[in-house]
Amino acid sequence: MCTEVHAGHGIQISNLPELNAVPHLTELNIGHTLISRAIFTGLTAAVREMKNAIDGYKW
Repeated sequence: MCTEVHAGHGIQISNLPELNAVPHLTELNIGHTLISRAIFTGLTAAVREMKNAIDGYKW
């Protein structure tokens, strides 16, 4: 039985706190979110925002 959960589509900085409650979450696939956000803020800012949002995340 696999006990790993990988989250992907629909991840936004605003809903990351809700994902912290998901048991067995081992991976966040954030590529689409980063590129979508980068259209408005630039890639450097988008990566910085996401990095700050996931710092302290319980893996």
